[in-house]
Amino acid sequence: MTEQDQKKWNERYLNNIGNQEPSDIILKYVSLAPTGNALDIACGNGRNSKFLAQKGFHVDAVDISNIALSQFTGDDTHINVICQDIDTWQIPQNHYQLIINIRFLDRRLFPMIKNGLKPGGVLIFESFIDDKKDYCLKSNELLHAFKSFRIVYYEKKENEPSEKFDQSVYFVGIKK
Repeated sequence: MTEQDQKKWNERYLNNIGNQEPSDIILKYVSLAPTGNALDIACGNGRNSKFLAQKGFHVDAVDISNIALSQFTGDDTHINVICQDIDTWQIPQNHYQLIINIRFLDRRLFPMIKNGLKPGGVLIFESFIDDKKDYCLKSNELLHAFKSFRIVYYEKKENEPSEKFDQSVYFVGIKK
């Protein structure tokens, strides 16, 4: 775990623990996933992990920030909190019925996400698009990266002027 990354995210969560409501795309599409094991990549304050646990999933909630994770550690026995740098973490193969990736991007994970989902498993992805920034998705990048999935939903949306990035992308796919 890189101490610099952990320090950066800990400071962010010390100053603002963030929204406590689950992401809208998860609310809308979680029912597509068979109940079982779920992975919340870069789970932050656990808002989505808590929601998934309430829906009956056994959730692996992974994040680098021990401050963010402390907000919900021990809250639910259906949540396995993992304080780990996702840049070096390995997703177990053929283990999850649902993987969510909300407002985080590590392209290195794309093949592991594919392999981590069981057939019929669901991927819910929300991120930002900016063709000029390496730390954002490019237009249609998710469609190409997960072209082997049955795509249920894909949308690019203009963000509010107060947002850091102009567009967001929403993707829901089912592993064939």
